[in-house]
Amino acid sequence: MKNRDRWITIAFLIFILVVPLVTVVRSLLPSRQENGLTDKEQAVLEQNGTMVNGTQTGTKDETGADSAPKETGFARLQKGINRFTDGLFGRTKLIGFNTELTSLLTGGTYIESTQTLMGKNNMFFYKTELDGHPIWDYMGINHFTEEEMAAIAANLAATREHLAARNIEFYTMCIPNKEIIYAENMPDTIARVNEVSRGEQLADYLHENTDLVFVYPKDALLANKDKAQLYYITDSHSNQIGAFVNMQEFFRTVYGTHAEMDSVSFRTDATDYAGDLVMMAGLSDKYNMDTVYVFEPESADQSQYHDQVLLYVGDSFGGFLSQICKGYYKEVYWEDARDFQYSMLDRYEPDVVIWERAERYCEVFREPILLK
Repeated sequence: MKNRDRWITIAFLIFILVVPLVTVVRSLLPSRQENGLTDKEQAVLEQNGTMVNGTQTGTKDETGADSAPKETGFARLQKGINRFTDGLFGRTKLIGFNTELTSLLTGGTYIESTQTLMGKNNMFFYKTELDGHPIWDYMGINHFTEEEMAAIAANLAATREHLAARNIEFYTMCIPNKEIIYAENMPDTIARVNEVSRGEQLADYLHENTDLVFVYPKDALLANKDKAQLYYITDSHSNQIGAFVNMQEFFRTVYGTHAEMDSVSFRTDATDYAGDLVMMAGLSDKYNMDTVYVFEPESADQSQYHDQVLLYVGDSFGGFLSQICKGYYKEVYWEDARDFQYSMLDRYEPDVVIWERAERYCEVFREPILLK
């Protein structure tokens, strides 16, 4: 018995010492893959804009200089710790082992992950607190104050007037979090304090107190979710069918036109897609079960066509949303809001600007990024 305990202790000490040591050595070698992910997995996270451990790209001013605020010593320390843990040797294997173990011990009803929540019917949700607060949004515990909503309204109104002076139409969109649309698949252990989420609260306030166009397509998504899968099962984002529903709600609101899902074509590119949520949990090999649908712009109803240049400024949802728009506008440009520079208005000369944010980011509508 004593020999067994001794060997267990030795094995444990070797494990906790060797993993950090190998991590340090690997960090000194060239061509190291960040986060321990495969190239394919890294490409998915980059394409989706999912920020593991809250990593963000910095913004630059028009001279190319970094315009981010100076970091405190604590922030630099935290970033260093995050970089070390992100590059931990065998990190994804360890995460996968941990999540598989907790799933096994709970009969497949729970997984242990800092960023991924396993819901009902094998649907995964984003539970991070470092990239917005989607679970708080779902619970309804992070509502805006009246002052915060008034500040957002003032900024959006000022932006609209500023762009109108340049003969540019300005609209805003807020895309509901997956948890809001598929609430029936959320675990029963997470209680909703208020079923009106922060995005819906803001949309109601703006509709009641301003004449701004603020599209929050919750009702359209709920009305269509039984007709087709609108969000990926394994990913935090909507798929292109969901993006089509979102943009048709925009067209209905702004132009008074609308098209149903079955009036356009989507091709199937893959049936074994593993999204960002299962990837971050180390379960991409087990849950590669999503279908990838791709909108075919030539199937768009030409009666909805606008002979205009669209600049779409948004987040990771904007990739699919701008792809849908290519069937309905003369030219479409998509820029990440974090990288937007005012000079882009001169570069693209848009007739229409859509500023979009996912619900978990909707507080950033207070930021005057489209004002010079």
